[in-house]
Amino acid sequence: MNTFSGQNSDKTTADGLSITFVESLSSISSAEWLSLGFTAGSTNPFIDYRFLQVLEESGSITAEKGWKPLHLVAYYNDQLVAFMPLYIKGHSFGEFVFDWAWANAYQRHGLEYYPKALTASPLSPITGPRLLHKDLKVEQQLAIINTVSEWLKQNHISSWHINFLDHDGVELLSNSSLLPRCDIQFHWMNQNYVSFDDFLSSLKPKKRKNISRERRQVASRGWTFEWLSGAEATKEDWQLFYEMYKKTFAEKGSWSQLTPEFFPLLAKNMGDQVLLLFAKKDGERLAGAYFIRSKTHLYGRYWGSLIEEEFLHFETCYYQGIDYAIRQRLEVFEPGAQGEHKLSRGFNPVLTYSYHDIVEPAFREAIDKALRYEAKEIDQLLGYYQAHSAYKSAAKHS
Repeated sequence: MNTFSGQNSDKTTADGLSITFVESLSSISSAEWLSLGFTAGSTNPFIDYRFLQVLEESGSITAEKGWKPLHLVAYYNDQLVAFMPLYIKGHSFGEFVFDWAWANAYQRHGLEYYPKALTASPLSPITGPRLLHKDLKVEQQLAIINTVSEWLKQNHISSWHINFLDHDGVELLSNSSLLPRCDIQFHWMNQNYVSFDDFLSSLKPKKRKNISRERRQVASRGWTFEWLSGAEATKEDWQLFYEMYKKTFAEKGSWSQLTPEFFPLLAKNMGDQVLLLFAKKDGERLAGAYFIRSKTHLYGRYWGSLIEEEFLHFETCYYQGIDYAIRQRLEVFEPGAQGEHKLSRGFNPVLTYSYHDIVEPAFREAIDKALRYEAKEIDQLLGYYQAHSAYKSAAKHS
């Protein structure tokens, strides 16, 4: 992978912002970060300083692994006023917005697609803010976007991808030259349920019976479940879960990019926001799942199992999460990317958004055309999912 540096990249915009790139999150102090007003508990854990820092400190995100940090920072009168996570990628793994076809098209035409630039929370298909700033005007925010676009051309980088933007990010970039793209995830919405049975009562009879049958089968085989907070889980607990996680990824032919150090270090830094769930049979822990929570959301991230057991994945990753969210009165449970099978289990289709800056004019035109066609397909698919909701009253749960 080519080496890119933030050196000699300082730029002062007409708005008086001093913009540069840093090769490690440690170049920014936690105090500076907090001055931006973003904290994991009240906003989004996956764009929190501690989460991004642990990814780097644990060796999960490195240049050698195809993830070179090169974060954008902006200062005004020597005070940090904006931060944008930025990575130089040598591949497209761990992004959940799939552009492999674009990379193949470049290769067929004798052009290099990699390295490319990515703004996202690594390995996390979680919608959230991507440009963290302190009261910047729209013009100043767009000046930052334009700075990156110019930097791409200067450094011969094929493209820049900003994934899983929140509403403010989408609104901002709708005024830019970047190409929009949308996709569908499935999220569970809490309608002030008092129990899992209360949730089941809101579903269509067939869906309710199927979920109850799956849960009964798991319970009848003797499975029990143990929740541990990050403060409660030991290093041995995390080591066991890492073995489950790595085994499951290997069996699927996937790349387990997180290191063994990631999980205990994140638990140490983020405490009770990190959750570990073990599935046990005859007192033995044989499967598990890792979650992160905020004040309002539960996020299901990875799961792993040492054995194969029908419906165990659904119980561990979905039903236990729903039950936890109800008990904790959380508003939303996001179990991860994709998964049409989630629809029949009480999860609702939700649009996600990304924006893409393609430097090569001919490819930009072709990709723009393809995305416009894809958007029509996504719109039709969303309508189909909404029409096939698991709920008696779909409108209430949309």
